[in-house]
Amino acid sequence: MHASSFIALLAASAASASPLMARRPTATYAPAPNGMNPNASASSAGMGTGAPVATGLLGNPSATPNPVTPKGLVGELLTEDSTVTRFKAIKEDIAAGEISLVFDHNPAANPNVTAGAGGQVDLANQANFPVLTGLGISSATIFFQPCGLNTPHIHPRATEYFTLATKNKMKTGFVLENGETDEFTAELGIWQGTVFPQGSIHWQQNEDCTPAVGVAGLNSADPGASSIAQNFLRFTNGDVVDAALGFPAEINASNFAQFQNAIPAPLAKGVKECLVRCNIAH
Repeated sequence: MHASSFIALLAASAASASPLMARRPTATYAPAPNGMNPNASASSAGMGTGAPVATGLLGNPSATPNPVTPKGLVGELLTEDSTVTRFKAIKEDIAAGEISLVFDHNPAANPNVTAGAGGQVDLANQANFPVLTGLGISSATIFFQPCGLNTPHIHPRATEYFTLATKNKMKTGFVLENGETDEFTAELGIWQGTVFPQGSIHWQQNEDCTPAVGVAGLNSADPGASSIAQNFLRFTNGDVVDAALGFPAEINASNFAQFQNAIPAPLAKGVKECLVRCNIAH
């Protein structure tokens, strides 16, 4: 991606003003994927004039939180001599009530997840679902608000297969690596899926005015995630960022801190066209 296009994309994300450093918003739940909120107003600043939009995450608001993994348990499981002895230990831990054989992806079951203005990601990995220890897989459910954007990020240790599970339109894209920097894009409907290769920069954008849910499988029990804009622009030395972006006039020493603070947490409010069409303040 050219530097000018990259800066424009980041500026658009910052304008939505909302990975990981934001306060958790109060969770609300949508009644149905196609529900509309009759009380929504199009007169708020930054809103369009189309139909009202329902906000809130899909899921069971009364779900019981997943059990907290005892400290050191995963490390102990990793030292077992074989898969058989590891699962004998897992069976004992389940019987003792320390862990569960079921992971609940409902947002209410994951109160420690930091949500963004555009939704949240609930990931089952070996750290919070120890049954996965040593199995080489994990799973994430992504709950999108209307127009929600899972901002560009990478998984350093896993390839992801993403499936749209609701009746929405979802745009996705990934950039592989140096040497092949054309963006691969796809548009998904319900029960359609696509892939994001390990280490590739990728994103998902809910194009509809209703909440959406995606399900991802990853081929690592500890896939990791690194959010590109947030980790580069917020946590990298400012002089290095300035040089890497070619010393852009729009971002300089006088306004860099303000620009950093405006970068939204994932999931973020999405692209401006969708926000205007769906009457979402931005």
